[in-house]
Amino acid sequence: MLTDTSAVVLRSVPFSETSLIVTMLTEKHGKAALMARGARRNKSKFTGLMEPGSCVDVSYYYKPSREVQNIKEAAQIMPTWNIYQDIKKMAVSMATLELSSQLCHSYEPMPEVFQFLKSVLGWLHSTTADSSNILPYIQFRLAQMNGFAISADESLLQDLAEEPRDGKPCYLNIEIGLISNKPENGLHIRLTDIQAKYFRYILKNKKQALLKASFPPTEIKELIRHMDTYFQFHVEDMKPRKSDAIFDQIFMNTP
Repeated sequence: MLTDTSAVVLRSVPFSETSLIVTMLTEKHGKAALMARGARRNKSKFTGLMEPGSCVDVSYYYKPSREVQNIKEAAQIMPTWNIYQDIKKMAVSMATLELSSQLCHSYEPMPEVFQFLKSVLGWLHSTTADSSNILPYIQFRLAQMNGFAISADESLLQDLAEEPRDGKPCYLNIEIGLISNKPENGLHIRLTDIQAKYFRYILKNKKQALLKASFPPTEIKELIRHMDTYFQFHVEDMKPRKSDAIFDQIFMNTP
C-alpha cells in the first residue's frame, strides 16, 4: 500500500554503497525505518532530504509485516538548513531528535510529538535568539507529552511568581514529578535559585521571557543533567546522547 505522510528525519545511516536507512517520525504511522535507495549517489532525488532534522512529505510502500519500508518519493515541506550553520542550534536539534527517537515507538502515531518537533525545528531555523538555553524546556515538554509531566505544588507556584528567591529551597522530586519547597520521599534534587527561576518561566507559561533571559552555561548544563535523571527514572533503557559532546564544546567555550 502506497502511503503519503509528512515526516521528520530522526536518524540516517548508510546502507550499502548507494543507499540509506532513514528513521523518521511520520505523522501517520509514528516512528518508521525507511529505505532511501540510491540516496548516496550523486544527483540523487533524495539529496539534502534525508539529513537529521529535515521535514519532508514522503511517499513509501507500507507493509505491516516489513521492518523497513521503501521510499518512493520525498519533498521538503519547510527549510531547516540554517540549523547546521550554527553549532548551538545543531546541538539543540540533535539532542531533541535523539531524545524523541528514544521516546517514540515504531508504528505508534504520536501526532503531538510530531507537531512539536516540526515547531522546534522551524523555530531553530528562523530564530536569531541564543538557543543554547532552550533544551531543558524541550525536555520538559517532551516529558509532558509522554505522560510523565513535571508539575509544582500550589504554594511553590505562588512563591515562584516572585523574584528573587534568595536561597529558598526548591526541589525536583524525581519519582513523583513534582517541584516543591521540600523533598518528598524518594529520589530528589535540590535546584539552585537560577534553576528554580528557569522552571518558574516554564510553569508560569512565559516561554518568551525564558528565551530572553540570560542563564550561566554551567547552570543550564546541570539542569539538562537533572532532566536526564528524570527521564532515566521514568523511561526504561534510556541511552546517553551522542550530541552531548557538542554541548560540552559549547559550554567550555562560553564565558
